[in-house]
Amino acid sequence: MKGLDSGKNKIQKICDALRVETLEPAKQEAREIVENAHLQAAELIRDAKEKMQGLVSAADQEIDMKRKAFQSSLQLACRQGIELLKQKIEEEFFFKNLADFISKETADPKIIAHLVNSCLKLLQEKGIDEDLSVVIPQTITPRAMNSLLVKEFMDRLQEKSVVLGDFDGGVQIKLRDRKITIDISDRVVRELIANFIRRDFRDLVFQV
Repeated sequence: MKGLDSGKNKIQKICDALRVETLEPAKQEAREIVENAHLQAAELIRDAKEKMQGLVSAADQEIDMKRKAFQSSLQLACRQGIELLKQKIEEEFFFKNLADFISKETADPKIIAHLVNSCLKLLQEKGIDEDLSVVIPQTITPRAMNSLLVKEFMDRLQEKSVVLGDFDGGVQIKLRDRKITIDISDRVVRELIANFIRRDFRDLVFQV
């Protein structure tokens, strides 16, 4: 029995030695592998989170840039649309009405005759004595206008009569020798008045 016990002890010792020499290192290695795997996994997760945050940040920046660009384009389009609307309002309500008003007022023969007589008197006072041509709107007959002009001025007209022009109101006085035209036609008057009162019109209508 003693010999059998001794054999068992030897086997036990051999098993213990094998366990210490093989199993324990294997367990330790397995633990290290698991720990390394955990560390690598944590690092991969951390890298993935950082990359994801970078992608999200880049996407946010791109979205913000596009949003700002869209807002700028929208604001520009709104400003252009408002300005176009203002221009249409000016054309329809301001310039058209102004043109109609000036054409109507400057087509009155008495008003035109007053302009002609005043201009010719002023030229006479300045010592300007030369042949003249007086051009009147095409809507008035020369005979009707001639009857309203001062006779002494009629004698200075090159054609001995006023002549018809291609405008609807006002008058043009041409100094033949000097080749100068004093233009008080409706088109010129309209432009002059429009330049003076356009700002007032905008202030009144658009409050700008």
